Amino acid sequence: MNLNVFLSSIRNNPWVTPVTVMALILGALLAVSLKTQQTIRSASLPSNRFSGLAAAYRDQQEQLKMANEEISKLRERTTQYENEMASASEKARLLNESLQEAKFLAGLTPVEGPGVEVVLQDSKKRPPPNSPIDIENYIIHDSDLQRVVNELHAAGAEAVAVNGQRIIANTAIRCVGPTVQVNGIALSSPYVIHAIGDPDTLASALNLPQGVLADIQAVDPNMVKVVKKTKIVIPAYTGSLVFRYAKPAPNNSGGTTREEGESGS
Repeated sequence: MNLNVFLSSIRNNPWVTPVTVMALILGALLAVSLKTQQTIRSASLPSNRFSGLAAAYRDQQEQLKMANEEISKLRERTTQYENEMASASEKARLLNESLQEAKFLAGLTPVEGPGVEVVLQDSKKRPPPNSPIDIENYIIHDSDLQRVVNELHAAGAEAVAVNGQRIIANTAIRCVGPTVQVNGIALSSPYVIHAIGDPDTLASALNLPQGVLADIQAVDPNMVKVVKKTKIVIPAYTGSLVFRYAKPAPNNSGGTTREEGESGS
């Protein structure tokens, strides 16, 4: 009975509603404040003093300054590296040009140019009965090929190939049974020799009286054919380039040929 009277008196009092609303608002603000403080603590930020926040801000500014300085140094270093790379690229270009020139001179690249085509082939004739001419004279031998190649080089040929085999410094031309080997590759008649150089000079050198072709043509003119060409393509050397014994000599070798360990008398 007394409780009902108390509740009735509260409900009839005009300040109850405003106080209740204010209490709800204060509770909400308190909850937001507590949440904010919790967030600040979780972020490890000082929440109780502005001086702490200012110190943290100054630290961040100092770290940003140091980072900017490091970025500037890195950019300068990158520029330096780029300049060095450009210089290295120029050196690499020059080195590559020298390498390509060395390969060209060594016969390791295909070449083209004017020159002559020489065809040497075994004769279809045979010596007449009781003839003093040997049957071997009707066959092209390794010595014939070697003499022609030497004459072409002496006349200024810059590149020579026999049946597609490029002639280089260590090329061997030798007879093995019924075939002739060039660069270790067995070849047979007809032998087509291509040489790049001045066509007139090369042809004149081959056709000299009593020259390298005169003896062959005396037996059978059809064994030899020389044609000037405006364009000849000669392939690169494709054989082995392994040296097992030779190696570059030191610069201070002085040109001596005395073997190590050799004693004089």
